[in-house]
Amino acid sequence: MDRPIDEILHQAQAGNKIDRDLLIDYYRPFILRAVSHVCKRQVSWSQDEASIGIIALNEAIDRYQEASGKSFDNYAYMVIRHRLVDEFRRQGKYAQMESAVWDGAHDEGIAQTPLEIASSLELYDREQTAQALAEELRLYDETLRQYGVALEDLEACSPKHRDTRKQMIRMAQTFGEHPQWLNTLKTTKRLPAKEMLSVFKVSSKTLERNRKYLIALILIYACGEFQRIKNTVAVADGEED
Repeated sequence: MDRPIDEILHQAQAGNKIDRDLLIDYYRPFILRAVSHVCKRQVSWSQDEASIGIIALNEAIDRYQEASGKSFDNYAYMVIRHRLVDEFRRQGKYAQMESAVWDGAHDEGIAQTPLEIASSLELYDREQTAQALAEELRLYDETLRQYGVALEDLEACSPKHRDTRKQMIRMAQTFGEHPQWLNTLKTTKRLPAKEMLSVFKVSSKTLERNRKYLIALILIYACGEFQRIKNTVAVADGEED
């Protein structure tokens, strides 16, 4: 190749399709070596794993930043491995892959140590968890809006006193133990205030003042699709005790 790899990489990241194709063609041997290392067997271009490798290299081109401190080769290998592991997990084959961490043998173009690979996998798992939480928050926001509440409203309507916040959490947890209350809330989009006031020692004014905050909590504790958010709230609740 008569041009520096860094220059071609920058052009590819800037949207130059010719340079992207040139870079992918140049890295084809690297892709097969990386995929074969991860799979612990020789992989050919006719196999699905090689296609995943090309997709992963494209992703690495888009996301690589020199300031990260990693060489592009190391970063590309990390992304290729992540995508393969992700696919093996989807297929239920990840247990077979746990022994596939490179043993440190020197292979040109693949220079990650087992510690680096383990660290990158940990980072990948955190990224996947963060993405899942972000998607859950998006769904939560959509659900809240059906009740006239927006996610961005919650900070403003959150009770200022810690004791009140804890009281609202306990009420939300208890609310889920009353299926008829939950049915009323989902059907009318309103709290069953009369029934709640007969159980909880709060005034109607307190209930109305904290209505949005309480609905937000009830949806978290009563809806299984918001388990990650529930776990986050539970941690915060524990910190206040």
